[in-house]
Amino acid sequence: MRRPLLSLLLLLSLSAFAGGDPLPVGARFAGMGGSGLTLIDLWSVRLNPAGLAGLDKPTAGLFYQRHFLSEDLAHQGLAFALPVGKGTFGVAADRFGYSLYNETRASLAYAMRLSEGLRAAVQVNYLSVQLGNNYGGTSAFAAELGVQAKLTDQLWFGAHLYNPNRAKLDAKTESTVTLDERIPTLLRAGLGYLVSTKLTMTAEVEKDIDRAERFRFGVEYMPSKVLFLRTGLSTGPVQAHFGVGFRVKQMDIDLAVSVRSQLGPTPMLNLNYRFK
Repeated sequence: MRRPLLSLLLLLSLSAFAGGDPLPVGARFAGMGGSGLTLIDLWSVRLNPAGLAGLDKPTAGLFYQRHFLSEDLAHQGLAFALPVGKGTFGVAADRFGYSLYNETRASLAYAMRLSEGLRAAVQVNYLSVQLGNNYGGTSAFAAELGVQAKLTDQLWFGAHLYNPNRAKLDAKTESTVTLDERIPTLLRAGLGYLVSTKLTMTAEVEKDIDRAERFRFGVEYMPSKVLFLRTGLSTGPVQAHFGVGFRVKQMDIDLAVSVRSQLGPTPMLNLNYRFK
């Protein structure tokens, strides 16, 4: 009985996560309300790949999270970024779900610094959805485009377009179930304001062409070189976000939790290692 109830929860309460919708990844971003279009980070490969162009060292990372503390709604993955000249190659893979429903995503990105204040990226994702051993599944390719631009010394603009090719998951399964769902096409845009060398604020909007707008706000405060404190707010539905990060030599350890009042907390952990 437990797993059918979780399946119903997944379909009714997490409908935004199904069918190839890009799931939120990266504890730094999660702690800031799911925002970070203007930031430089390994996990930009899962939010705005243009941020990869700001990395100056090869970086590898992994993450794990449980949506609403459910073992059956676990999400895990890994990523690697390699700067080469003015560009950066990024690869990532992650999996969400359990035996009766799961999504797998593999990505290849290339980001480039076009000038001191302009970064752009293109990314290709392979998406696979499985509906259990008796129902089969389907797969598709979805593209991404991203840009980051410096407006002033303190203000950055970021924009990201997911699935401009309007890819579709379409498969007749081995039973009477038919999966016929277009992968969401999302447009995101936002600003990042460097209040000081220790404080960053973000504000973003996301528009799915078939749904209402979603808004995200975040704050990151660095009281010391080894400690980061984060908080944020997101809508659609409304969630509160909190996070903390630790920098230990070449290792970054980020923890975050988002809280949805009716369903509970979603904790996340990610580890990033910067090579010399």
